[in-house]
Amino acid sequence: MSEKIVITGGTGFVGTHLILELLEQSDAELFCLVRAKNTSAEQRLHLQLAQVIQGSDYAPELINQVKKRCHAIEADLQGDITSLATSIPSGVSQFWHCAASLNYEERFAAEIYDINVEGTRKALALARALNVDCLNYVSTAYVAGRNTGVILESPMAKVQSSNVYENSKVKAEQLIYAEQDMKFRIFRPSIVIGHSRTYHAINFSGMYGFLRRLIQFKGMMARVQRGYLERESIRMNVDPDVPINLVPVDKVAKQAVAIARSDSSNTIFHLTNRTVPTVGEALEVLFSTVGLPPPKIVQDTTQYAWIDEKFNEKIEFYKSYLTGYKQFDRSASNAALGEHANTTRYAVTANNLNEYCGWYCAQLAQTRSQVPVSR
Repeated sequence: MSEKIVITGGTGFVGTHLILELLEQSDAELFCLVRAKNTSAEQRLHLQLAQVIQGSDYAPELINQVKKRCHAIEADLQGDITSLATSIPSGVSQFWHCAASLNYEERFAAEIYDINVEGTRKALALARALNVDCLNYVSTAYVAGRNTGVILESPMAKVQSSNVYENSKVKAEQLIYAEQDMKFRIFRPSIVIGHSRTYHAINFSGMYGFLRRLIQFKGMMARVQRGYLERESIRMNVDPDVPINLVPVDKVAKQAVAIARSDSSNTIFHLTNRTVPTVGEALEVLFSTVGLPPPKIVQDTTQYAWIDEKFNEKIEFYKSYLTGYKQFDRSASNAALGEHANTTRYAVTANNLNEYCGWYCAQLAQTRSQVPVSR
C-alpha cells in the first residue's frame, strides 16, 4: 500500500516543487488542500504543476504521475479545515504545511497573522485529527530576524524581527515547538529564487520584488529628472561584504524531501546555500540588469541626496537583508543529507545571478507587452 501525504500550499512556489520531488522520490499518494480560483481546485493544482514541469527540468512524463497520484481537496486555511479529516483517507503518514502569506507590509498584519499563525494552528489541528506520523513545516531562515553571526538550527528564543512576516513565522514555529504528541520537522529556506538550471519561477517576491522596485524607480526618474541616473550613482547604506543567501527553489524542495525521508532525529533544518554572492556583488548585478550603474556604498544616511532618500524609502523592506552578517549553520541538514549535502550544482555567483535576473526581466517585459496601450 502506497504512503499517503497531505500538503497545504501545493500551488505555491516551494509547494509545487515539493510535490514534484515527492512524486519523484517516493510512490506516495498526495492529498493537496487547494483553494478554487476561477476553476476547480483540482484543475488549478494540475495546471500549476504542469506549468512548473514545463518551466523546470522535470521529465515531461511526470505530468502523468500528477494526474494519477495528486488529489486536490478544496480548502481555505482562513476557514475551518479540521472537518476535512473525513474527506481524507485514513493512514496519512506525513503532513507538509507549506501554505503561507509572503506579504510583509504592516498594513496587512491582520491577514498575515491569520494565514501564517492561525493557519498553522489549524494545520496542526487537522494533522492531529488525521493522526499523522510527522508534520513538516516550511518556515524561513529569517526567523533569525536581526540576529547576526552564526544562526543555529535551533528554536528562536530571543529575536527582534525585521518585519511582520518574519514575526508571524516566529510565532508559527512556536506553535510547532509546543506540540507534544506529534513528531515534527521545521525547514528554514533562505531567500528562494528560480530553478537552478532553467531560472523558472512562479513567485516574484524577494529578489524579484527588489528588481521591480529598481525598474519602477528608473522609470520615475526618467520622467522627473531625465539623465540623472546616467550621471550619478544611487547611494545606499548597506554592508557590501556580507553574503546574501540566495537558494534555488529546486534545492530547497529536493533537500527537504530527502531530509524527510532520512533517519535524522533532528527537528530543525536550514535549507540555505553554501556558495552565494556578497551584497555588493548582488547589487551590482541587479542594477546592471536594469541598466543602472552600481550603487555607491556610504557609511551613513547623512550622505544621501534627496533622490537617494526617495530610493531608499522605496526599498526599505529589503534593507534588513542587505545588512548584518549571518552564517546559517547546516549541521543537521548536512548530516541528514550525507554525501549529497554539498553539491556545487546550486551555487549562486555573480555570473549566474545575471541569468536569474535576465530571465525575470524578460518575463516582465513579455507580460507588459501584452497590456493594452490605454492602460
